[in-house]
Amino acid sequence: MKKDIPIIDTIGMEEEGIITAKKVFESRNISKLPNHITTAVVLFDHSPSPIVLEKSKELFEFVAAASVVKQYIYDNKIVLAYSPLGGPAAGGLIEELLAFGVKKIIACGSSGLIGDFHAEKFMIVTKAIRDEGLSYFYLEPSLYVDTDKELNKKIEEELTKRHLDYEEGITWTTDAFYRETRSRINKRKEQGAIAVEMECASMAAVCRYRNIPFSQILYFSDIVKQEGWSDFLDTRKSVKAIITKVILDFACEL
Repeated sequence: MKKDIPIIDTIGMEEEGIITAKKVFESRNISKLPNHITTAVVLFDHSPSPIVLEKSKELFEFVAAASVVKQYIYDNKIVLAYSPLGGPAAGGLIEELLAFGVKKIIACGSSGLIGDFHAEKFMIVTKAIRDEGLSYFYLEPSLYVDTDKELNKKIEEELTKRHLDYEEGITWTTDAFYRETRSRINKRKEQGAIAVEMECASMAAVCRYRNIPFSQILYFSDIVKQEGWSDFLDTRKSVKAIITKVILDFACEL
């Protein structure tokens, strides 16, 4: 019976897709990045802040159905990418960034806090629980997908140098934020999850399949506990601004 469940069906796992970002780009004569630009930072935001935009120039528009999101080159050093919500959009964006010639990916986004962890701390993701769909088209079924240890270590060193409080941890990636039930949260906590979000496992799976280093750092925008939801925290905007600047500066130096 389990062999007939599409999400865990591994047929065609080793095959290239009929539609690929590379073929799309070639058909439209889209040029690759200059050789010195190899890193992309992926953010989950509507658009760059005015300060960031001053140092950015448009690279291309990522089209995800009704969402058309501008992507940028920042300071002529890195790609500054903006992803729509959810694993399928984020995974598709990663594929297009790789077609442009990106060689490593750092994602930075918000998450809900479900574990015993200080909400003020940043979390470097060591692995993501694959409670979403896209990753199963890239990797055989498993509970977790790992992020890149070497890239994580470099981010740790940067946060330590800047005296920012962080810990490593596991995130739970889900497609259904309105289905974060009490029993499901308990199960994911038993599996080690501290955070919950909607993209990490998908992005990590694409990068692992493509042999590209991937890391993600999370900050907490809300708290999801058995007693209920905190609503969004007042500190999320200032925290986001701090960590975005740190990660952009760090990526430019890689």
